[in-house]
Amino acid sequence: MEKKITSRVTIGVIIAGLLIAMDLVAQKMYSPVPDGIPVFPKVIITFLGVLAACILFSKQSGSALSFGEVFTHGFRTTAVIAFLMALYTFIAVKLLYPAPSAAEMDAAVKTIEQQGNALHQEAIQQASQAAKNRWIVYVSVSIFATLIPGLAGSLAGAAIGKKK
Repeated sequence: MEKKITSRVTIGVIIAGLLIAMDLVAQKMYSPVPDGIPVFPKVIITFLGVLAACILFSKQSGSALSFGEVFTHGFRTTAVIAFLMALYTFIAVKLLYPAPSAAEMDAAVKTIEQQGNALHQEAIQQASQAAKNRWIVYVSVSIFATLIPGLAGSLAGAAIGKKK
């Protein structure tokens, strides 16, 4: 009977689903979300998930694999997770947590001016443009916050898994 190997896409979807669920829960529990809450658990879950995926892959294959084969499986799993997290982040920033409206920006400018600080029109325009393009920063951070622990998990999983 042929051994069934769990697909890297399946594992990636499971890990990304866990990360997305955790993010949604954190968004509902805390408003606004404190800085350290979303990052640290995501890094740990991504690392441990990719590590477990590499170990599971080496056990399911039955034969001894090379370091590169196990690492490739882990890194491809990481790529699936990074893609899904980038997609979720884009949707979340654009739809779930939209940029501040013009009225909110005007209220913030008035508050700053009431405190005695004057803002130039150019600074106001730059802030408005930054609010519109903030998704670029969030998606980039999401990709790198997934790739780096995934890379570490792939390396650790390839080192632990069965080798030739």
